[in-house]
Amino acid sequence: MAYADVVYVMQRPHCIAIGQSGEICKINDSMVVKYPKSFPGETTYNELRQQFLDVERQIYERLGLHDGILQFFGVWNETGAIRLAYANQGDLRAYIRSHDAPPQAFRKMWIRLLVETFYHIYSRKVLHQDVKLSNILIKDDTPKVADFANGAIFPIDADMELICAQDPLSRIDLLGIGCLMYSVGMWQDFEYDYFENDRWPTPEELPSTHGVLYGEVIARCWNNEYSTVKSLYEDFRGCNRESGIMTIRTRNLLRQATSKSGRIRTDQQDEDHDTKLGTIYTPDSRG
Repeated sequence: MAYADVVYVMQRPHCIAIGQSGEICKINDSMVVKYPKSFPGETTYNELRQQFLDVERQIYERLGLHDGILQFFGVWNETGAIRLAYANQGDLRAYIRSHDAPPQAFRKMWIRLLVETFYHIYSRKVLHQDVKLSNILIKDDTPKVADFANGAIFPIDADMELICAQDPLSRIDLLGIGCLMYSVGMWQDFEYDYFENDRWPTPEELPSTHGVLYGEVIARCWNNEYSTVKSLYEDFRGCNRESGIMTIRTRNLLRQATSKSGRIRTDQQDEDHDTKLGTIYTPDSRG
């Protein structure tokens, strides 16, 4: 019986995570480096993984600094590795499972920040294409969208409405955003993998959205009723206007809802003063 050769590959020092195309290594308490995964004898796959990381770099450069996106610090070395902020509290799934539910006001702020962030991504002519809890990292009690290795970047003058109309798969981000909103609103992780099932979910596969924060918006995400992330964003803003919530910077609100020690406040008065905590802002309204 013939046995294939076994190739042992040394793991990089301080490796904290390995994905399909990249390897994450911590270099200090504030920064990590994402290297392209590489194996001896896999020239074609190594080149493909390098391309994924190159696209991710282009996307981070296009998106720029944003409260809801993991900060990008540029290229690390000749391998094409990229430097990113270290998310000191893991991913959204782990965070939800290890923390008691914060007040509703705080959960609303997280949802607003996520929706606004994905609208910013869309407005910069980018699709994430892998929206799930493990790709939302938590840094200083703030969700950060990360891992654009499967993303798509279009010319800055691209007609995104036309792209989404012609390619149904371009709307898969909406399904994932709905799962994020539900998970934060209910403070329990829920996901539906479109690519694993090769279809949109049936009602029987989804939890009820009755009484859930922004439940109607979540249901529309799951039912494929939005044509683009922009239409989701506009509907979401309409929900906030109807509730009479004032517009204010989300970043400042997150700071207000955090105690001096950096921990989320969980006292009842946060719930009682929900209407003072603001809503999302449009990209062109920032000071």
